[in-house]
Amino acid sequence: MATADLHLHTTFSDGRFTPSELVDAAALAGLKAIAVTDHDHTGGLVEARERAQLYRLEVLTGVEINTVWQDRELHLLGYCFDESLDWWNSLMADQRAARERRMERFVTRLQENGLPVTMEDIRRHAGPGALGRPHLAQALVEKGVVSTEQQAFDRWLSAGTAGYVPREGISPVEAIRAIRRAGGVASIAHPRSAPLEAGNLVGELVEVGLGALEVVHPSHPPVLREYYRSMAEHYGLLWTGGTDDHGPKGGRPARIGTDGVPYSVVEALKARAG
Repeated sequence: MATADLHLHTTFSDGRFTPSELVDAAALAGLKAIAVTDHDHTGGLVEARERAQLYRLEVLTGVEINTVWQDRELHLLGYCFDESLDWWNSLMADQRAARERRMERFVTRLQENGLPVTMEDIRRHAGPGALGRPHLAQALVEKGVVSTEQQAFDRWLSAGTAGYVPREGISPVEAIRAIRRAGGVASIAHPRSAPLEAGNLVGELVEVGLGALEVVHPSHPPVLREYYRSMAEHYGLLWTGGTDDHGPKGGRPARIGTDGVPYSVVEALKARAG
């Protein structure tokens, strides 16, 4: 039985739930533990932990770091690290600054194509969170440029479109080393969308401290889950998982609690951390 969801987002990145609302939803779903894994941001953890005391719900320290590998994105999840370290917070601030620069380039490119969008529009949708393409997509819907956020991605915000701007950021090696230095465990997020075919990438990342692989994810059908579980076993990695929930969207309810991992996975992560 799944009792933990270890991939969740709040308004501190591109989620729709505040940290408190996320905890409420997790408790309602009957979960025993969650990990708040906002993109390049750990600012929602304090609120989530305080709210969780109402339910005796365990909140693991988490983050999803967006890295760049050979001009492609590779997302890494970090668990059970010390987010209070000054150098860690400087790293996260640098990552968010890179996001802001990217959004500025998006705005310039879109304005050159006649689209009436500004940085203020994006920030209004992002609130306290790290800026991302979903916030830009929401702004384009608001402006009437497109009808849906998916349409914004399809027409303007994805690779190969007129508005696309490549990501800048740290490498997965740098991110893994940072997570390990902070005492945590690094896991490759949703490996189906990661460039794992690039040589022996997983083996290379294991050598620098990769500790886990996300096996359970909504984009992974059973055959892929078994494949990634075998891959984790081959490399001596723990396996992780979660719904990657961003809250209710477009009439679709939140996914939190609909999938996940047993609590033994949480125990294994805590045992490997430090």
